[in-house]
Amino acid sequence: MAPKRTVDQYLSLLMEKVSPLPPRSIASSEVEFLSHLAHNAIARLSLPRFSNSGVDGYAILAQDIHGSGPWTFLVGGDTPAGGAPVAINNGKAIRVMTGGPVPTTDRDLIVVPVELTNAPADHSLPETITINALPEKGNIRVRGEHVQPGDIAIPAGTALDAGAVATLISAGIDEVSAHPVPRVAVVTTGDEIDPDNPWGIPNSNGPMLVAELQRLGVHQARHIHSSDDDATLAATLDQVSQDVDLIITVGGISAGAFDVVKSLGVTHGGFDFFPVALRPGKPQGHGTWNGTHVLCLPGNPVAAWVSFQLFVMPVIRRMAGARKVASISNLPGVMLRSNRAVVAREGTAQALVVRIDWANQTAESWAHRSHMVGALAGSDGVIVVGDESVAEGDLVRVIVGRV
Repeated sequence: MAPKRTVDQYLSLLMEKVSPLPPRSIASSEVEFLSHLAHNAIARLSLPRFSNSGVDGYAILAQDIHGSGPWTFLVGGDTPAGGAPVAINNGKAIRVMTGGPVPTTDRDLIVVPVELTNAPADHSLPETITINALPEKGNIRVRGEHVQPGDIAIPAGTALDAGAVATLISAGIDEVSAHPVPRVAVVTTGDEIDPDNPWGIPNSNGPMLVAELQRLGVHQARHIHSSDDDATLAATLDQVSQDVDLIITVGGISAGAFDVVKSLGVTHGGFDFFPVALRPGKPQGHGTWNGTHVLCLPGNPVAAWVSFQLFVMPVIRRMAGARKVASISNLPGVMLRSNRAVVAREGTAQALVVRIDWANQTAESWAHRSHMVGALAGSDGVIVVGDESVAEGDLVRVIVGRV
């Protein structure tokens, strides 16, 4: 029998087996939010693109401020956002909106917020404006103060998200080189999967994992079911391996007489199956089929879900260009207080499905077994209890998938 691995040992093993997918060019407006930049994104434009006002107010020259105020100026023009800058002459003020350009000049400019003036309530442009007090800062966003052409706008390895899209477009970067999000097939197994058979069960694992994949950001994900027949499963794997980057099998890897995934994997070669010191989620396996990575998960629903959170998600993120993670302590998580005591099990880590009560900053877990699929409804993450017991109210680390 293969030696038992710890959770971290198995995760580290998987990290060594996979690499980021080859990068490809993609339009900045069409990036996949799970993918990571393969190369530095170099700015083509300045950020800000031009000097502009940081507030709605009136631009004046600092040299025109004399005495203790209030100060009254003739209004010499109006600059809305998107309008051309208006020259500011001595002794005059220009109304300028937030984002409105201000003239490039060596003279000190100040934009006085409208709240510090007697600006009319109907927003009409007055002939004169009285400034009652001066702001603590000039409220000018200087051209290029954030990013200049040739600067690294976003460094390689950064996860692409909504903020990255905004940065790329603002910096004039039309396309980037990024590691794509892997295409994934979920292959469930088992002749018992037959909702029309009074002794069968419905296939909940396949749709559940596809839903988890889509929530993670894997949009090219599909589900196929195979029977407990070596030839049928082999044909299924041959088919799906042609156009996906990762195959997830579910079930058939324990020690039963009809565990087809384990049987076929051993016969085919290139697969490893062994127990992991994890409950639920003890049986695990991995390998390749026609050069495509395969992760083999246990068939009980809670065990499959836990395995997805701890092992599958890090593998997918790595394939999309994220850094390796050597331990589950490096997975995204948050510290919260446990709603109950949990007694440690010697030699076995316990994975507890959690719902997060954000209002009370608590992690709510409850006793369940690996086949109790109802425990997954509304789940937010996993607590892994190792060698140390947890008391009610203790701070625990919740590994969260919704990031």
